[in-house]
Amino acid sequence: MSAAQLQPSSSSRDPFARFLEWHRKLPRAGRWGATSLALLAVFYAFELGFWPAADKLNADADRLSSVLSRAAERAKGLPSEITMSAIVHGPNSAPVLEVDGKRRLSAAIDAILRKKGVKNYGSDIRPAQTLPATVLPEIAAMLAGSMGRTVADLRFEAAPDDVTAIIADFDADPDVDCITDLKLTYNTANKRVGVQMVVEKWGVVRKTPPRGSA
Repeated sequence: MSAAQLQPSSSSRDPFARFLEWHRKLPRAGRWGATSLALLAVFYAFELGFWPAADKLNADADRLSSVLSRAAERAKGLPSEITMSAIVHGPNSAPVLEVDGKRRLSAAIDAILRKKGVKNYGSDIRPAQTLPATVLPEIAAMLAGSMGRTVADLRFEAAPDDVTAIIADFDADPDVDCITDLKLTYNTANKRVGVQMVVEKWGVVRKTPPRGSA
């Protein structure tokens, strides 16, 4: 048997070539029908898949463009100090009730530490400390209270790279308003870093009505 007979033809290996060969063998009506079905399948693929996705992307792009345009318009004329503060500190968020902030802070602490595999950690969350009446009085009055802060003392140990990432996550998390104290201790025995840090969440403490009042 010759080598040419042993080697399969290119048309038998190529599915597209086999389809063309099958298509050519069809009668004229069959070829028109097969072509029409193929074009119809392509049309429905675009109609049901590609075009809706493209429309959604266009709508999202238009929405983001509108948001950026409004932001740029509002930024005109702002003092440079305000612009730089927004860049450095990120977006602002209105304080919530202290009880809600405390719950969010506790959840954020657990989520950030567990993300880096830190399951054994110490967390002491102190009762809310009332701040002076001059601190954000208008916002506090809207929620019928005064501003307070929830303070959490954290203790944990992790690898150096994980500690760096954890601190960055705390600094960026919207449910952590600030890091007020940080102490790092490197343990040469296990090459891990012991961390003691204090994080805060500010919120509005509702005023307790006098006992016996209606």
